[in-house]
Amino acid sequence: MSSDELFQTFVDRVSEARIYKDQGLDEDAIGDLLGRILADIEECGLSDIQKEKLRLMVKSEPMGLTGGACRSQEQQRVLGEPSQHFKYGIALMDGQFWEEAINEFGAAADSGYEKLKSLEYCGDCASNMDNWGEAIRFYNMVYSDQKIPEEYRKQVLLKINKCSQTQKKAANESVINARNGGTAGAEQESPGPEIVTSSISALDGYSVDLIIGKIVESWVPPEDDRPGRASHQYRVQNLLHVGSSSLIVELEQQGSGKKLAGQILTGLFGEHLSAQTLAGWVREQAVNSSSLTRIYDLAHSEGHFFLVREYFPLSLCDILAKGELMPIPLAIRIAHQVLEALGDLHLHMGLDGKPGHNFHLDLRPSRVFLGTDKACAKVTNGGLWKILELAAPEQTSAAKLPLHYLPYRAPEQFRPYLARKRPPFFTDIYLFGALFYEMLTGVPAFKASSYEEYEIQHCEQYPSPPRVWRAEIPSVINDMIMQCLESNPTKRYRSTTQMSLLIEKAFSDAISRPKDNAYQEFLAKLNLI
Repeated sequence: MSSDELFQTFVDRVSEARIYKDQGLDEDAIGDLLGRILADIEECGLSDIQKEKLRLMVKSEPMGLTGGACRSQEQQRVLGEPSQHFKYGIALMDGQFWEEAINEFGAAADSGYEKLKSLEYCGDCASNMDNWGEAIRFYNMVYSDQKIPEEYRKQVLLKINKCSQTQKKAANESVINARNGGTAGAEQESPGPEIVTSSISALDGYSVDLIIGKIVESWVPPEDDRPGRASHQYRVQNLLHVGSSSLIVELEQQGSGKKLAGQILTGLFGEHLSAQTLAGWVREQAVNSSSLTRIYDLAHSEGHFFLVREYFPLSLCDILAKGELMPIPLAIRIAHQVLEALGDLHLHMGLDGKPGHNFHLDLRPSRVFLGTDKACAKVTNGGLWKILELAAPEQTSAAKLPLHYLPYRAPEQFRPYLARKRPPFFTDIYLFGALFYEMLTGVPAFKASSYEEYEIQHCEQYPSPPRVWRAEIPSVINDMIMQCLESNPTKRYRSTTQMSLLIEKAFSDAISRPKDNAYQEFLAKLNLI
């Protein structure tokens, strides 16, 4: 018998003694049983260290040789010493008595003896009991200590990473099981604030009821006195969507009857972007791209400004909110179009004939629009976030954003030094990875309940690979997404073009010969058409 096997036999014997105690065996009998175990420990061929661990384990039993009133004053004095609490905790961990070990390490930490290591061991015990939230709480006590060495801090962060990701996996499994019919009665989580709705009573004090039926017209800068400048009028037909940063209404262009969409910026955008700034952004969007939403005009009415753009009845939010897994060929096709849009945004030529070097920096499901007849996706708000950052740098920091923005933020948007002076298209590649992940799995790559936890997840952790949630995801797509989500920008792809070509090579049928009837069937299943 090996030393490990022999050690385990003693652990089992102590466990049996505890069972006997729970079954009502009197203290004297338990004391005799533990006495024989101690005697056998002394006679066995284990190392001195292993013997000491077993002695501590036996003596830590609440009844028996060292239990309650049976303890001598000398034993009680020794057991009360902080170092002994710490040693008993280690012995209890070896015997997998997790709760009792937490009590001993807690006593040691309270007395100040090996405080950080005791708290870390408390976290280890809690994680072994699958009590992830409690484990994270202990680890955070260690991590928040400003005096610990940086290398030790990183080790603790890795443990927080493991617990956080496992906790997230457990929370999401019920959603996935419910979606797949694997768990009866499992409750699906609500989609959260990022998912837009179709009803609202008021917007920044401006009644939506007053918007419907109103005529809005092109906004002309006061300094623009060009004769014959084109000006249009639009009638607000109805409300389409409400998001956290935009209100979308249906517009009808007067004269032509053309159906368009009007986007009223709210929240951060509405508070900090002037009409002149918005008009300049509209001019920058004059780019020939089949994957970027076309912006035609800037209209206004009673101080409210409307970005007049192409009309699309759906956003990616509408689809994800239904909780149905998207067919993989469809997700790949939409993702390819999003990549094309980002490429056009990064490389397009401005009206002055110079590269625009625009970046999205705010890519989320609400930024991707779709039609109902064909799987044609277009990206909106490209370049708008950079303008907002310049106008309101403090308010646009990740720490000040609503939580539902944070699953779609890159590490360098939490900690700017991580950008390593790389251009912002690396940030867009990360955001694309987070978006594609959710399209395929139905769950966000990152999920947390606080800014601090989101920061740790994005900057210090890796999400579970998409194939954990959906085994049929092609490995090339799984690996692409994980490379996009590298916390170090230098390890991500070098361009969206590189990724587009990879998808085109591996999935040409999904890109060049899509089955649009399958897309409509999917929308019908979701009751979206």
